[in-house]
Amino acid sequence: MTAGQMKKISARVRRRRRLRRLLLAVLLLLAVFLLADRNVKPLVFSLAEARSAAMASRVLSGAMAEALGDGVGYDELMNVRMDEKGQVALLSANTVRMNLLADRAGEAALRRLENMSSERVSVPLGAALGLTLLAGSGPLIPVSIVPVGSIGTNFVTEFEACGINQTRHKVYLQLTASIRIVIPTGAKTTQVTANMLVAESIIVGAVPEGFVGYDLTEEELNLVP
Repeated sequence: MTAGQMKKISARVRRRRRLRRLLLAVLLLLAVFLLADRNVKPLVFSLAEARSAAMASRVLSGAMAEALGDGVGYDELMNVRMDEKGQVALLSANTVRMNLLADRAGEAALRRLENMSSERVSVPLGAALGLTLLAGSGPLIPVSIVPVGSIGTNFVTEFEACGINQTRHKVYLQLTASIRIVIPTGAKTTQVTANMLVAESIIVGAVPEGFVGYDLTEEELNLVP
């Protein structure tokens, strides 16, 4: 074998070694990336979900405030029937007025959420890693917020003892929205709920024996004797 052939063989061997080293380095980097993505993604989603939920909650609260305008009177939402002794015997919901208020709040919430979807939330990688010293540092991970489906509306009522022979009746408007949180490596859907006190009144005497509500379940009725 000549010296020239030996050099060619040595060159091929060196190239093969470099290719193997390069391939090993690529595989190692890929393994590190997949491991980091698996460990960091839940942290990123958790932080992004907290920030997105806070933004969406503010949007829902703003929509309810917009729908309420200058306020709603208790008598506009609840019909009170007295007995022969002058005590409250029956409370019934004004479903027509409640439906109008709920529709207005739902439309405002959907419009505001669609406007919010054009905004971008950024999560610093250092904060996602949970490192105090790096909380505000590192590359920013973009987060998109997309509303999903329609807005759920409901009224929740609560009876609360507030003194001797007195009960405070509260009526809350509740909005529920589904939002999709999108980061470069995945997406997640979560629900956000916001409540706002709409009206309240003091009932003097025993809690009424009858109550006709706005699609309220037993769990949503907190009757205090």
